[in-house]
Amino acid sequence: MLQSPQLEAVYQRAGVLQQRANDLPASQQALLSQALEELQTVLEELQTSEDELRYQNDALIATRQAVEAERQRYRELFEFAPDGYLVTDENGRIQEANCAIATMLQVSQEFLVGKPLLVFIDPPNRSRFHFTLDQLRQLDMLQDWEMRLRSSHRSPFDAALTVAVVRDAAGQITSLRWLVRDATERKQIEHLLKHLNSTLEIQVQERTAELQEALAFESSLKRITDKVRDSLDEHQILQAAVKELALVLDLICCDTALYDLKLATSTVRYQFTPAGTAAPSSVGQVIPMSSLPETYRQLLQGQYFQFCELDATSPRHLTILACPIVDEQGVLGDLWLFKPPHECFSESEIRLVQQVANQGAIAIRQARLYQASQQQIQEMKKLDQLKDSFLSTTSHELRSPVANMRMAIRMLTIAIAQERAAIGVAKSQKGQAVDRYLHILDTECDREIRLINDVLDFQRLEAGEHPVTVEPIDLQDWLPLMIAPFQEQARDRQQTFQLTVSPELPIVVSDPAILERILTELANNACKYTPPAGEIIVRVHAQLNALQIRVSNTSNQIPASELAHIFDRFYRIPHSDPWNQGGTGLGLALVQKLTERLGGAIAVENTDEQLHFIVTLPLSP
Repeated sequence: MLQSPQLEAVYQRAGVLQQRANDLPASQQALLSQALEELQTVLEELQTSEDELRYQNDALIATRQAVEAERQRYRELFEFAPDGYLVTDENGRIQEANCAIATMLQVSQEFLVGKPLLVFIDPPNRSRFHFTLDQLRQLDMLQDWEMRLRSSHRSPFDAALTVAVVRDAAGQITSLRWLVRDATERKQIEHLLKHLNSTLEIQVQERTAELQEALAFESSLKRITDKVRDSLDEHQILQAAVKELALVLDLICCDTALYDLKLATSTVRYQFTPAGTAAPSSVGQVIPMSSLPETYRQLLQGQYFQFCELDATSPRHLTILACPIVDEQGVLGDLWLFKPPHECFSESEIRLVQQVANQGAIAIRQARLYQASQQQIQEMKKLDQLKDSFLSTTSHELRSPVANMRMAIRMLTIAIAQERAAIGVAKSQKGQAVDRYLHILDTECDREIRLINDVLDFQRLEAGEHPVTVEPIDLQDWLPLMIAPFQEQARDRQQTFQLTVSPELPIVVSDPAILERILTELANNACKYTPPAGEIIVRVHAQLNALQIRVSNTSNQIPASELAHIFDRFYRIPHSDPWNQGGTGLGLALVQKLTERLGGAIAVENTDEQLHFIVTLPLSP
């Protein structure tokens, strides 16, 4: 245990007194021993107090050292902080200043100490500084107080001040602590950001305007395209293109011309001038390409160009855009657009004009093809009329002679038979040959008469002159009688002919002659093109308010390309007649016309080894 020198001396003196007590009388020894014991107790208490005091002293020294270390650390932080720090009294007189604020003001720290902070405030801001400094008496802190500072060595600059008020126990201000940041760079960044935002806003506005213009041009292009595409008139196409371009692009004038490459000329076909503007008309003007060789050289190469007219004789100068009307096949003409001289055509406007010119070229090609096809159709109609007229005239002219020939053949046949009967001789070989020839002549006359009748009937149907006489028909009784001859013919050819009539079939009101002709042609066609052992089925039933007749027969697969022409006049499917019966190719065409005459329709289907003709007729007209 550590003892102080004074306490050690007291202990030694007490030991000496204890030794001398032995020489004293007994009465004094007891008293002295009691005194020494009390002294020992006091010394021990004093030793304890001394130990506690030494411990407290050591703790106080450690605390003082820590405080000194913290004070040094604070001083270092204060001195070397990146921002400026000041400590002033309540009136703003500087008591302490770190290196950063000295560097900021470009003065020494010693120079700052003792100076009023007001000295370093830019004069225009001093009154505001005084006012705010007075307000600090009611505040504890003021942040981001913007002020302009200056010194004799630095021009005014922007600074951001933060002030903290330090008060004593009585609430009185003891000091003000200032944090000072140079706001020059921040102000520059803010100014730059403001400039960038302004520039970006302008760019957004410009881009928005471009997008709106693009959408407007796209809408205009669609409108113009629809107008020129829906028209097959070349003049309407040019008129629509020129008018719409002039209105959309706010032009002074717009015109279009078509080229004659053989004559090397350009003829102005249409011109549009918006209301309120005046421009001399050039419609009909023929311009030789040789008069402007460089201009038409570029246009004929499919190139557009714009220029400003600088004609000294003209009272006004114009900005002009020339664009060729061109497609893959070549140049058809051009578009000329005129604007005031202080304006020019933008890329989007030029692109719109090019697209309109391309659409115009396509529409003009289509219009010309349509006109050419119309001319061809008219010529074909004339030829068809001439053919029909020739067939009708020829048929009428042939009908009487062929009928007379058939009558003469039959009379000759009767006369020969009567002569043989009168003389009572049998047919010789020569007589049999004569009969065979007469039969051939009679058969061919019948065929020619049927052909002539078919042609005349077809002509009447084409002209709408074929009469229709309707009456009630009970198909349950009528159909078997009409089909019977064909069933007999089918048996002779080893074919199966089946008729199926729905028992619920109602009475039909129609023309029996036309209906018989339709069924006769279809049944005859089925017998003609059905091979031996083949099957023919006629099914008749009612469907809603219509009568449906389905004629089916065994047949080879017919190509779709051939089936599409099966109702054409004089058309015969090649290599499909197993009986080599021949024909005119008018039968099915007549069936179609007769069906339509009754207000019905006919269709054909080809399935595996089956050909089906479906006739649909109204139950009543």
